[in-house]
Amino acid sequence: LLASIQTNSIFVFALIAFTATTAQAEFKIATVDINRIINESGQSQGIKKSLDQKTLSTKKTVEEKRSALKKLEDKLRSKNVEADSAEAQNFREQAKEFSRFVKDADEELKREFMKANRQMTEKTLKVVKDYALRNKIDLVLDKSTTIRGPVLFGDSGADITDEILKAVK
Repeated sequence: LLASIQTNSIFVFALIAFTATTAQAEFKIATVDINRIINESGQSQGIKKSLDQKTLSTKKTVEEKRSALKKLEDKLRSKNVEADSAEAQNFREQAKEFSRFVKDADEELKREFMKANRQMTEKTLKVVKDYALRNKIDLVLDKSTTIRGPVLFGDSGADITDEILKAVK
């Protein structure tokens, strides 16, 4: 009885090993560099340019307001204005408004960047999924180099980044 169980166990183990090998041969895996696609696609270049222009415009506005505030401060100092005067109070209010403006502008730029990044990521992931389905790829792993992704080693033949870049453009 013990010999029969051992023989059956060996047979089952061999069958499982053979089945796993066969299944593995049919399992298609690819890698893709999501960050590269997001950074190099034509649409992301346009979005980046737009965000850069908005950032420059905001910086210009901030510098203009900062300069005007500095001039007002210098004027008040040269006139030796009392700290409790209406002019000094007005200056403090303008300084608070300036501080709020800078904070709000920074938050708005961050929101726009995050929104653009989310949209590009969603679009890229959809293209990757469609490509994988069309090409009967069972598993696509991210191999981005900025942070260590799940791929520790991958044959360059399994990398579909260039194909996805073409599909995104």
